[in-house]
Amino acid sequence: MGLFQRRSETVVPGEILALLSAYGTAVLSARLAGKPVTDPRFDWGAFLGPVHTPLMLGDRDRVIGELYDAAVNAEDRETAIVGAYRLLAEFNPELDDSRFLSLYDEALESMHAAGFSSGHLTRPEADRWIAVHGDLPSSFDGIIEIEVPDREHSPPAKRLEAGASRMLALTEPLPQGNAFFAERSSDEAYVVYSERQQSADNPTRARYEEDQLGTFDSLEDLLRAVGEMFGTPPYWFDQDLEPYFPRRRS
Repeated sequence: MGLFQRRSETVVPGEILALLSAYGTAVLSARLAGKPVTDPRFDWGAFLGPVHTPLMLGDRDRVIGELYDAAVNAEDRETAIVGAYRLLAEFNPELDDSRFLSLYDEALESMHAAGFSSGHLTRPEADRWIAVHGDLPSSFDGIIEIEVPDREHSPPAKRLEAGASRMLALTEPLPQGNAFFAERSSDEAYVVYSERQQSADNPTRARYEEDQLGTFDSLEDLLRAVGEMFGTPPYWFDQDLEPYFPRRRS
């Protein structure tokens, strides 16, 4: 071995820079699934630590520059930018560096273009989007406010016989989805109940009374309350419920 070892060309190991796109893809997939990144390639010892250590020890400018240059020049630029952004954000989501903010904003734009909802964002990400764009509902989620008909102008709903019920909404496909029903009791009152799996370990579906919504004198009043509860249309909904969602995706 020679007296002098060759100094690495980058502070960030080259194998980590080469994995930025794969990391970005893993981050996006995990966000959609509502789970953390579990790929062992991206654990602390192999991936995060070698970047965060020089960030903590004072070579921050060079680390940010190397991640930025590698991401914006990558063949898979969009996912590489997400990967570089998340590497830095895991260290500090409030870094005050123009290159970090550029990665940040482009990563959020990629999530928006890919159809992510604001519910997939971290709190700092939501705050950054609001700071740049002014709000979340209309600019990120594409949600607009709709005027719900008042009681005097409510369209008549299909008749529900005493003792009968019918499904109004479904949050996702069965059997996982939660189903919501309108029921007309024998005393002429209308109530809402749901059917859902009892737990993650027990997929047996059971009935749950949605007492928090109250009891209604008319089916139209019940529909208005259910529409307000959902806010925006769910996976499936009965046609009679359609006028009562106060928000829609544009």
